[in-house]
Amino acid sequence: MARRADPGVPALIPFALILLVLGLSGLAGQIVLLREFLVVASGNELAIGLFLGAWLLLESAGCLLAGRLWGRSQRPAAVFAAWQAAFAALLPAALYATRCLRELAGAAPGEGLGAAALLFWALALLAPVGLPHGALFALAGRLRERERPGASPAGLVYGWETLGTLAGGLLLTFWLIPRWDSFRIVLAVGALDLLFCVAVLLRARDERSPRLLVLCALAAATAPFIAFGPADESLHRGSVRRQWPGAEVAFYENSVYGNITVLRSEGQATFLTDGKVAAVSPVPDIEAAEELAHLPLLSHPRPEAVLVLGGGAAGLLREVLKHPVRRVDYAELDPLFLEALARFAAPLTAGELQDPRVRVHRVDGRLFARDAAGRYDAVIVGSGEPDSLQSNRLFTREFFALARRRLKPGGLLAFSLPGSTAFLDRNRASLNSCVLQAAAGVFAAARPIPGDTNIFLASDDPALSGIAAGTLARRLRQRRIRTGFVGPGQLSLRLEEQWTRQFQGFLAPVAGGAGVNRDFNPRAVIHALADWNAMFSPAAGRLLASAEAVTLPRLAAVLAVALLAALAWRRRSSPAAAPAALAATGFVGMLYSMALIFAFQALYGYAYLWVGLLVSVFMAGAAAASLAVGAVGAVRSAGRAFLFLEAALAVFSAALPVVFEMLAGSPVPDNVLQGAFLALCLASGALTGAQFPLACRLSRAGMAPLYACDLAGGVLGAVFGGALLLPVLGLAQACLAAALLKVASLVFCLVSFKVESSPKS
Repeated sequence: MARRADPGVPALIPFALILLVLGLSGLAGQIVLLREFLVVASGNELAIGLFLGAWLLLESAGCLLAGRLWGRSQRPAAVFAAWQAAFAALLPAALYATRCLRELAGAAPGEGLGAAALLFWALALLAPVGLPHGALFALAGRLRERERPGASPAGLVYGWETLGTLAGGLLLTFWLIPRWDSFRIVLAVGALDLLFCVAVLLRARDERSPRLLVLCALAAATAPFIAFGPADESLHRGSVRRQWPGAEVAFYENSVYGNITVLRSEGQATFLTDGKVAAVSPVPDIEAAEELAHLPLLSHPRPEAVLVLGGGAAGLLREVLKHPVRRVDYAELDPLFLEALARFAAPLTAGELQDPRVRVHRVDGRLFARDAAGRYDAVIVGSGEPDSLQSNRLFTREFFALARRRLKPGGLLAFSLPGSTAFLDRNRASLNSCVLQAAAGVFAAARPIPGDTNIFLASDDPALSGIAAGTLARRLRQRRIRTGFVGPGQLSLRLEEQWTRQFQGFLAPVAGGAGVNRDFNPRAVIHALADWNAMFSPAAGRLLASAEAVTLPRLAAVLAVALLAALAWRRRSSPAAAPAALAATGFVGMLYSMALIFAFQALYGYAYLWVGLLVSVFMAGAAAASLAVGAVGAVRSAGRAFLFLEAALAVFSAALPVVFEMLAGSPVPDNVLQGAFLALCLASGALTGAQFPLACRLSRAGMAPLYACDLAGGVLGAVFGGALLLPVLGLAQACLAAALLKVASLVFCLVSFKVESSPKS
């Protein structure tokens, strides 16, 4: 029998602390790489589900691989330390490769990557870190078995590793990201990992590897000098230059809201948020700025108070100020973006933001519109198209109802969507249709002005629909507005009746299937992503375009057939029951996480600020429940407890959308509402985390394969649930689909388990 570790060393370095570092470093690496991946993906929100799915798939594969190869290793400490050192060394390399992804993929700057390419490269980039980190979970269990023969390590390892992810989420969100660049974060995390490699080897004196110990100790001593010395700056600047070849990177920083980059070339400064162009100065897109400002403001007889929500700097505000306005409120979420504009101010941006009529508000535009005391003659949405949950919040029926309350009598709302004067394909027509139907359901008049960019005007004044080009041209002359693009001829062309008839003809075939864009059913996002992928990944574009065929009754039918097939092939006390149920729990657990982020984003718009906290509280609930169940020892009936949790998960899934709707319509203060979100995260984490130690008692598969099943379910929950079910079915029906899945797994377990009334050893 192997000797136990020297009792003096474990007292100084508890095993639980090693597990905490394991969870912390995994989540830190995951979030840092995800943020960098989003920059490469131009902020495409589909990339989040693909990234998380790839990470969980690789962790699952690494866990299974380690369980098979080293599940009975007689030197688990050495193997664990070697894999942890590999993770620490490869994490900075994965970060560097992520910033060079466009170069690796052969994509030019500004060229989009489709869903298929994003998934491929997510797997390729994450493999060197996801596989080792997944292996560490299985090796930690073997290490604990080696130190404490006969004890079940499942609850301890799962619980403390999950608590480490909680610590990592809080530390990264509220301390590291606002202060350090990405390379400094991963290098510091690597130094911590290497330090604990030394700790693991010191604990196991009978199996210490002297060469590995010396190597890890030297690396741990060197890493801080790299992280806080000139090497960090060199890695950062070199990778940023390769990320944006051919342009001078004048500014590159991360905030809690995203990445802000400023590129300079031939006297032009291009401001990007998460890789997407947000502003260009000193020569902006004059056509887009003039049309979005002048078409709505010329449609109003006397615009004095204007609200601009996002995208106002570098052009739009200048055009708005040409009208006889007395006050312009401009809401922009990220203070770092405004700081970058001020640091690289051109006469254009300086003149806009320093005009005494302009009041800049560093707050989410929708929240500002909700809480603003005044009312406006015009509200202009300048944030771009609704291709993410963040931007979609300004194109939903709920937002239009909010904007209507902020308008004076006769006031109007203006926004833009991608268009074409030649032909609107099904994706783009569906995008325009679902948003137009949302506006038409709120306002008395919703007028499209078709073009290469479609401008939409909405008002409670029915006269809006009948305003002629001549009226707009007369007001343009009366206000003595000088323009470079919008003039009498262009106004006459844009308001030509034939374009409106043609536009309505494009929308007619898709109107029934496009749906109505809502906060909790963001149809515009799926149509915008289908349009994006049709250009850069045709196969993925066709898949997303056909997503409207996914319905709750069809999913229920598929689940029923799968359940009947599983029952037909089952055997009494089927060994597949617990792993299958755990995989289903992994799916709904990931769906819960994404639904909570989804709902928070819909209501508040700054989920990136809170995502670390929401995920961390979810993990805290999972860890507490896992540790509590694991500490109980022999449960009176593990089978009964497992079935109770199956039923509880089904009920919770069905109740979640009802709770969300209650929260959305609740007049309670924001801090109370946000506390309710944290409570839901804690509860959903506890329900999912409690099943793992029970499954380990019920199944002979072993801890590593069961953990892999849990992660595999999470993969499907991220890719299929988060990237498809939530945008297509909406929050309510996606949660009901999760409830049906848990009902199916409950039935399978009820038939398969031989429920015992005596304690299970």
